[in-house]
Amino acid sequence: MNAIKSAGEVLGRTSEYLESGLVRKQPSWYKVLAYHPPVNNRTKTIRPHVLKKIKEEEVEALRRILSHHKGDLFYKTRLKPNQMVSNFLKPQKLHFIEDDLRDLFYRQHPWELADPKSLIENEHAVNLEVLDWSTMRQYTKKLDGESVVQRTLYLVNKEKKSLLDAYEQAKYEYYRLKIEDETETNVSEEQSEMFGAVYGKSLVEYGFDKEMTVLTKWKKDAVEQTRVIEAKRANSSAGGLARQENKDLEAEAEGEEETAEGEEEPTSEEDLLQELRNAEQRR
Repeated sequence: MNAIKSAGEVLGRTSEYLESGLVRKQPSWYKVLAYHPPVNNRTKTIRPHVLKKIKEEEVEALRRILSHHKGDLFYKTRLKPNQMVSNFLKPQKLHFIEDDLRDLFYRQHPWELADPKSLIENEHAVNLEVLDWSTMRQYTKKLDGESVVQRTLYLVNKEKKSLLDAYEQAKYEYYRLKIEDETETNVSEEQSEMFGAVYGKSLVEYGFDKEMTVLTKWKKDAVEQTRVIEAKRANSSAGGLARQENKDLEAEAEGEEETAEGEEEPTSEEDLLQELRNAEQRR
């Protein structure tokens, strides 16, 4: 039985099942979907040119890894004769093919780095070479990127496969086991909820709640501080206007006093004539 690859194939595949008798009763959504088929296909698809580019980068990375070793899956760390004089006492950097495979896997699967780990997770998996890597599943070790690396090396060393074929097979087995684990987890959660189990908050939800609590408190404090700043600004501007008005009033009062002091008393015409007579008599 072929799997349905897009939402547009559901109606046609169901019609085939009804005609063949595999499905005897017509689903309640059958006519609704027939009269109102989906306009757009919302199924996520991989673009061919993107997939081609990814595979080319992967092949080039594996080819570069193979170019550093000669069949023993280790890098050469022995110094050359011309390097013995200057670099003899310097610690040499050891390179292993496992490091490059880990870097390649996690560069292609960055979300695998978000998989939570515990401090005692590697307690029984320190000596990975002791484990039997004829299968990907190891009951003393959690399924992760390291499983892909060790399985790849096993296929190369034991089954004499090429590095590219071994890496592709290890990735395929890893995907299948991850799908099985996620399916088992979802089914067990649904069965537990059916029997009345109540799950608490996850670590992500707990962290989200703590973050929202801090943000709410920050918002409340920011609003209060903004009100205080605006009140201070209003008081300072009002006080400045009052001081300016007082200065203007004082300046006007001083100007009036100076004007009053500088003005002479009003003189009549008789007084001016008397002053002129007195001046003539003095002559």
